[in-house]
Amino acid sequence: MLSDMENDRQITDLQLIARALEGFLNEYSRSVAQILAESKKTGEITYESLEKIIAPGEEVQEVLLTLYKWRLLLPRRSSKTLQWDDRVFLPKAGEVFQSPKIVQELVTIAARTGKWMPLDAVAAVSKEMSVEPPEHASEVAAHLIERAKYGHLSGADIKNACSQSGLKGQEDSVISSFKAVGILSPALGYLPAIKRHMGPLYELNPSLIVE
Repeated sequence: MLSDMENDRQITDLQLIARALEGFLNEYSRSVAQILAESKKTGEITYESLEKIIAPGEEVQEVLLTLYKWRLLLPRRSSKTLQWDDRVFLPKAGEVFQSPKIVQELVTIAARTGKWMPLDAVAAVSKEMSVEPPEHASEVAAHLIERAKYGHLSGADIKNACSQSGLKGQEDSVISSFKAVGILSPALGYLPAIKRHMGPLYELNPSLIVE
């Protein structure tokens, strides 16, 4: 059982996470904060656990859709690969939803500061990336956030961002590392844009493109 001090600390953490989320979520910030705090413990959360957390009067499906729209949680179920476009969104009992590593770090920082800080989160997870030097990863992310159009980026965008950030020639490592922590995912379903760019297209996690 948690002590009074631990309970107070937990409440404060949740309030700070909710405050950070209110910077870009129009609703459900408190429920989303609790869900993200819970899913951070193991990296995933069940539909049944979501039902117990969501505030009275809120619809489970609507809250879950908000989490999915912002890529704060992703369905574990997939039709083919682990790419976001292949995830199968089924808001029902028995389903499991995963928290990307970058989101877990965003939540950790929010619980401490009350702010949603994408570049700080990228810097924190960069230690796990196969790029040299890893501290330049957040600079690449900053360029990508500026370049993202409708949340999507071309391979050329990533190549240019790497060149501007001192990681020229490491595009493949950056893409692989960013995919692993949930910053990027191939956008194979976005065919019109792929045709226009004549090359691979990627979705940048929308939870990073916030003011």
